[in-house]
Amino acid sequence: MKTGLAQSHFAVTPGQPTFINIEVTNTADVIDGVTAIVDGINPDWIRLERPMLSLFPDASDMMTLVFDIPKTCPAGDYLVVVRLVSTIDFDRQSVHDFWLTVGVVTGVELDLRPSIVTGGAEERLDATITNTGNAPATITVTALEPTREVDCQIDPSTFVIGPGSPAVLPVVLRGPRPWFGQPAARQIHITAQIDDVVVEKIATFNQKPRIPRGLLTALMLIGIILLWALIFLWVVSEMRSSEPSAKATGTFLVGGPENIPLSAIAGTIEGTVTAATTGQGLPRITVEAIRIDAAGEAVSVGSGATGDDGAYLLPSLIPGDYRLRFSADGFTPQTYVAADGSDILAVAPIDPTTGIDVVMVGTESFITGKIALPPGSEGVPLEVEARMIVENSEDATQEIPSATQTTTDGTINLGPLPTPADYLVTVTGEGFATQQFEQSLGGSGNSVINTVNLTAADGTIGGLVVDENDQPLGGVQVTARSGATELKAITPTAGNTGEFRFVGLVTPETYVLTFDLTGFTSQTKALSLAAGGSTIVSARLVGGSGTVTGLAVTPQGDPIGGITVSITGESFTGETSTLTSTGAGGGAGSFTVSGMPVPGEYTVTFTGTGVQNETLAASFTTAGTQDLGSVVLLPLTSQVRGTVRAAGAGLGEVSVTLTDGELSQITTSATSPAGSFSFSGVPAGAYTLTFKRSGYATQVVLVQVAAGVDTTTDVSMAAGS
Repeated sequence: MKTGLAQSHFAVTPGQPTFINIEVTNTADVIDGVTAIVDGINPDWIRLERPMLSLFPDASDMMTLVFDIPKTCPAGDYLVVVRLVSTIDFDRQSVHDFWLTVGVVTGVELDLRPSIVTGGAEERLDATITNTGNAPATITVTALEPTREVDCQIDPSTFVIGPGSPAVLPVVLRGPRPWFGQPAARQIHITAQIDDVVVEKIATFNQKPRIPRGLLTALMLIGIILLWALIFLWVVSEMRSSEPSAKATGTFLVGGPENIPLSAIAGTIEGTVTAATTGQGLPRITVEAIRIDAAGEAVSVGSGATGDDGAYLLPSLIPGDYRLRFSADGFTPQTYVAADGSDILAVAPIDPTTGIDVVMVGTESFITGKIALPPGSEGVPLEVEARMIVENSEDATQEIPSATQTTTDGTINLGPLPTPADYLVTVTGEGFATQQFEQSLGGSGNSVINTVNLTAADGTIGGLVVDENDQPLGGVQVTARSGATELKAITPTAGNTGEFRFVGLVTPETYVLTFDLTGFTSQTKALSLAAGGSTIVSARLVGGSGTVTGLAVTPQGDPIGGITVSITGESFTGETSTLTSTGAGGGAGSFTVSGMPVPGEYTVTFTGTGVQNETLAASFTTAGTQDLGSVVLLPLTSQVRGTVRAAGAGLGEVSVTLTDGELSQITTSATSPAGSFSFSGVPAGAYTLTFKRSGYATQVVLVQVAAGVDTTTDVSMAAGS
């Protein structure tokens, strides 16, 4: 099987499909089927356009990988390994790896809890900001009331938040309260921004007046009653100031006051309405006073409503017998019943009737909603619980209302639950971070929660670093990298020597761990951390360093000084020169290079003037010294020599010319020893030797000269012209 991949790096945009083509050629002599196995990234994010290619012998086709990277995938670089495997013979396969760069996606969500608050001069609400992108981002949050009547403060207003992470910010609202009338509704515009992405939500701040409407109404009613009483008294006074008409009065009539003012006999009813679930006062409960007249008929004579604290007041009631009826949406209407079981309340003149307190029970309701599960986690069982929030409970045995359910599709339906009350909703699942939030249930129906986004639980990586003798190493810097995330730790030198631990890691994710310690070789390990997973990693560092020694010599064994010795490895470069004379550092031609990290593979190169370059290999598995021995450096030029003979004896005084077609050298054969000749410093190449002497036939010989290798050529000349 023959395959080809055009690139080593590919960029993808989360949320958009990316197509990568690998050319496949069937080099077998039978029809073969080829499929692909992809590692290094979530397999749910990858699909094959064609699961299998059917190829005839010598036929080629494209295997297309489609990467559907979700927007929740953290930005960064992922090393992807693709194995193209024969479906007929599994041993017939080809492997490619490439880097997949996942781009940055920006997104932000804003939630207000609660979105409507009621208070006086100061109140607070919480803004939950969630980074829905796939990379850490800087978020700016602002709050503004358009009329500037309310000062809105958020601290901090700008912060950095990780992908998928929520942050809860308090929004403090301060402003002057109105004196009278209805509560003032203030619109608070809250925005969250990441780069060009802006979301906005509006909260309502209902500011209560200093003098509430109920109290103002009561004061007005009392004022009207007092005014009418004054008018009535004034009329009576005027009538008394005139002479009464004479009339006969029976002596049997009993004397007494002529008129009784209403203000002198009016009664009031006061009390508080509280919730059976929380014991807190219930606002906006209608309280109706029903008078029982002399005929025993029930007549509604007045009504009011409870304030924010649940208190109520029914003023200006004519003394007599009454029933009190309490009602509101979401609550079962009920009548006040005294401790003795009577539902008749006697209102006395003048003195207020106080302590008429009622406890009301709301209609049971449900908490419903949806949990958004991460891709690939559908079907994972999740436990959801809603538990009533009870503050300052003195009864340790009190049974706190709650509801639980197990869901595999993310649907929430908890209940029925007592109302009104605030509930703490907890969502848990294996491999997921526990989510908790508060949800209010009023007495007016079910409560629908916002969609809950589950994220994978944090992961943990720990382990031990040892030396080549399996002894723990302290002071090792351990670096964990994943995309743009980089975390560092130092192994302790005492106590838990050599141990390290990273907690709170984003999962699922691939991490690369690097172990560094001065005097020891570095080590790198890659691992994949599953959702909420924990793993143990062991690393062994080899300490010390290596040393290379040796001697540079000529082919004749003579030492050569001034030769440059260069050593290169994966993370090491060193250079020295051979000694030119014998001294304290060693003999002439010797060299030493130290400080080479081990284990390691190194290349030793020798260069110098007039000699050929020489390269040797040096390998270290542990610290120590390695002697390369005598390194023979051949010269760049050679010697061409030989002997000229005639009739079997050496022939002197022969003119010998050496030429390469451009340059020539000429010498004459010696007479002693007879016929010998020599040319020194001849560069490598092809040459022509020409031999001439009067009385002898000229001889021409071709020679091939190799660098550093002497060439010997003997020639016989015959007599002639």
